[in-house]
Amino acid sequence: MGVRCFGNKLSNPWIRLLLACFLLWTTNGFADDHSWAPLDPQDLKMTEFKPLPGAEAVLLYYANEIDDVSHKEFLYSRIKILNDLGKRFATVEIPLTDKASVTDLYARTIHPDGSITEFTGQPFDKDVLRGRHVRIRVRAFTLAQVTPGSIIEYRYELHYGDKDLRQHDWVVQHDLFAVKEHLFLRFDKHYALSWVATNGLNKSPEKNVKDGTVQMDVENVPPFEAEDQMPPENGYRLRVRVFYTSAYASSPVIFWVETGRWWASGINYFIGSHKEIKEAAEEAVGNETDPEKKIRKLYARAQQIRNLTYERERTAREQKQEELKDPKNVVDVLKHGYGGRNAITMLFVAMARSLGFNASVVLVSSRESGFFDREMLSFGQLDSEMARVQVNGKSVFLDPGTRFCPYGVLCWIRTATAAMDMNDPGGLISTPSADSRNSLTSRSANLVLKPDGSAKGEVRIEFSGVDALEHRLSALDTDEAGRQKELEDQLKEWLPVNAKVNMTASAGWENENEGLVAIFNVEIPEYASAAGKRLLVPAALFKPKTSRVLKDGPRKYPVYYQYAFTEADSIVLDLPPGYTAETVSAPQSARTDFADFSSEASSAKNRVNMERTLHVNGILFPPDRYQQLREFFAKVQTADDSQTVLRQVPVQAQKAN
Repeated sequence: MGVRCFGNKLSNPWIRLLLACFLLWTTNGFADDHSWAPLDPQDLKMTEFKPLPGAEAVLLYYANEIDDVSHKEFLYSRIKILNDLGKRFATVEIPLTDKASVTDLYARTIHPDGSITEFTGQPFDKDVLRGRHVRIRVRAFTLAQVTPGSIIEYRYELHYGDKDLRQHDWVVQHDLFAVKEHLFLRFDKHYALSWVATNGLNKSPEKNVKDGTVQMDVENVPPFEAEDQMPPENGYRLRVRVFYTSAYASSPVIFWVETGRWWASGINYFIGSHKEIKEAAEEAVGNETDPEKKIRKLYARAQQIRNLTYERERTAREQKQEELKDPKNVVDVLKHGYGGRNAITMLFVAMARSLGFNASVVLVSSRESGFFDREMLSFGQLDSEMARVQVNGKSVFLDPGTRFCPYGVLCWIRTATAAMDMNDPGGLISTPSADSRNSLTSRSANLVLKPDGSAKGEVRIEFSGVDALEHRLSALDTDEAGRQKELEDQLKEWLPVNAKVNMTASAGWENENEGLVAIFNVEIPEYASAAGKRLLVPAALFKPKTSRVLKDGPRKYPVYYQYAFTEADSIVLDLPPGYTAETVSAPQSARTDFADFSSEASSAKNRVNMERTLHVNGILFPPDRYQQLREFFAKVQTADDSQTVLRQVPVQAQKAN
């Protein structure tokens, strides 16, 4: 599933025509014989893996066979379990894409004595959280009776509903030491094929032009060792990126310029110049004369179009029954009143141009699962569209095709990434990065503390900007009960262990120009800790599930945050009868060129107030800045762990007061 700020340039007929002229995308497929591979008796006897002492498991064999002619893919894994830690590999998660179906799934456990337990269970689909608000849909299953010494293996096919060519990533480096790997591709011989080996891989595939195949066999690949809070791992593993390219691929410069011109011609054809568009634009702006207010009204008009990208995918039969037609141009989008995210973006650009604005479509490389690679000559990397408008002498990037995206806010996957302006195709530019003010999570709590250290009360959370957009898009995949559970689970992750959370109200789901607000009743059994006649209250009520203080020592990979963000917390704590604040946590602050933090506490009579603010403006921190980042968050952690001390006042003193 993932974050739903996606797009698909292939949804329009004119783009399919361009594709036939010069290429692009990619798919997956496979060879023919897919029975279980022969078993080496020595593998069954293995009790330790000498090349990697202490290994919990080892990948004995891995195969990835792709068939772009029949649009399918075959995957096979055989894993030797060496100790109890390795038993975690008995649970398998297959990532699901929107257009791929899983078939012919077989799995089994081979026990040390050679007996076999076939998997007969029912796989299930679930969402897996990967990073800040990103969910991946997977099909999961668990093999039975797995013990140290067992061999587990599974194989399955992926079938792709669309017939577009795709770019492929052959992952060579896995989480386990890989003894043998077989990588195979049957490609469409009507198009040129190329590849790039990444991250120092010193082996290259072998190509058979006559058969239309490419394959590579590798042995003894060490495991990939990930680091906390690093960018998407596939960008740093040994891998081969295979892609279809065009006749313009003699050099990266020529490829991006010439291919960009092809796309620009198609986009300009789709936009065209139509009186219906100008009439609609004039109606939308009315008597407004201020340029920025005009653009805002055109943006709002474009977002009124029904956005099919954020609805479930329909079969061809369903599209016919619902009379949903592919648009031939922006006039069709306007007349139909519906369209995909890219078509809506082009409608907005068309309306802006019709009123004399310098407006363009910008093709953008999403960084949801990786970063743009200029050497990979696949235009499919620029996988979605945004708009760019000159307003009052400034260049403004806008995202009208993303549902619920407010004016001036960009979905994070399209910020600080490579792009190409179709008014000046060929040259690669960078989209702007959003600062922390564009993603604010405000959390406030009014709690009553009891003498046993438990607390009870109300919590109010308001998301705005990117955070609100992420929650609204995520809610499209569920119902009211589902989005309530999602928010309750998120709050539980921030609160102390065993907290009880019940959402009582929420508002702002449909209005992108307002904050998204949720209100909860909470009970926290272990908020303050007792020390004799004193209660120790932590300075921070809301904490991340895992510590932001990273490990000490050298760093190999960058530290990565998907987007800049702000956290603003306010806690009002009513004290138990007979208690007073002996000391409140001291004011704390930390500041760097990329982040700042402050916290303070105060008391009055039987109440303590605590305020906390954290701004993080960077997203990618190279290893040479690791220590600076670590020291900053160590200061934040120290402040969050500081305490306000409440003292029980003697009865005589209470009466005197």
